[in-house]
Amino acid sequence: METIVLTRQGLYDLVWTTSLTKLSDKYALSTDDIKKICKNFDIPIPENGYWMKLKYNKEAKVVKLENTFKGEDKIVLTIREKGNPINLDQSPLSILTKQIESDTKAAFIVPAKLSTPDPLIIQTKEYWDKRKKDPYYHNGKVDKVSISVENDNKDRALRFMDTFIKLLRYRGHTFQRDINGWGPDIIINGIKFPFRLREANKRIPSNKPYPMYDYIPTGIFVFDTGEYSTEKVWKDGKVKLEQLIPKIVAKLEIDAEKEIIRNEESRLWHIKYEEEKKIKEALLQRKKIEVDNFKVLLSNSERFDKVIKLRNYITMVEEKALKNNTITELSAWLNWSKDKIDWYDPVIRKQDELLDDCDITEIENPKQQNYYNI
Repeated sequence: METIVLTRQGLYDLVWTTSLTKLSDKYALSTDDIKKICKNFDIPIPENGYWMKLKYNKEAKVVKLENTFKGEDKIVLTIREKGNPINLDQSPLSILTKQIESDTKAAFIVPAKLSTPDPLIIQTKEYWDKRKKDPYYHNGKVDKVSISVENDNKDRALRFMDTFIKLLRYRGHTFQRDINGWGPDIIINGIKFPFRLREANKRIPSNKPYPMYDYIPTGIFVFDTGEYSTEKVWKDGKVKLEQLIPKIVAKLEIDAEKEIIRNEESRLWHIKYEEEKKIKEALLQRKKIEVDNFKVLLSNSERFDKVIKLRNYITMVEEKALKNNTITELSAWLNWSKDKIDWYDPVIRKQDELLDDCDITEIENPKQQNYYNI
């Protein structure tokens, strides 16, 4: 499909020079779709009666385009194919579904009879045959599709699954063994999608005391695809599952693309998170070093104050000894004291054979003796 890329200004110019009805004829959008796009991009549109006023040369109010929009200035419109009214629905799912349906080589119509079945279908039939002979038979090494329906509906289930699988293979997708051995998973661009077909049951009161309810098959098929954020349940209704195969495949492809984007965003987020974490840890480490260094500075300054007091004390003792002629008796002690003060002085840091291994903080703040443990 041919598309055109516009800016906000470009679309603004269109909606104020061409009526929404004419724009809808040119582009694959309904008038409501155009209004929604304008609303999303904060583009004002003409009020009711605008074009009629212009036709009769009456004054019509024009609302200016404000530069308040902060999103991406890019609007993609699909040009309507001539005579194709289906283009009105511009959701990615509908566009991709129509692309698949318009591919003449894509076999998505379920045949009335199973023909040249896919290997997965062959293996499933063989597994069922062995289970008929041996109800306890199980082989986890053989890939078989997950189908849970009544015997009368098995043919329909196989034909549906066969067509679904073949369309996926045609679209370039593969299958991979489930980690638990419950059957193959669909692999689309590296993204895994489990799938399962089952028959819905109706709960009715039981005639027996236990269990309280019986479950009877309804013939309504339920098809589960994906898991977690990609989980989707498809069900027979006004439209049978057979007619939804192109849409189911389109949904899987779109979900795979979204999952790839999510995974990449998650990867980039974790990279950014780890970088920010390292920056925070480095900052915390710098803070710790800074605090530790300041504690040392503070401790040294407090110790230096004590050194000054000690030196003043020694000076006073020495002066008194000189005055009392007792300096000779104190000479050895005074020399010893001065050496210890030099060892304690954070500026001098004189070595001392006996004290170098001692913890100064324990000398300054001796532990209290616990007399209860004596």
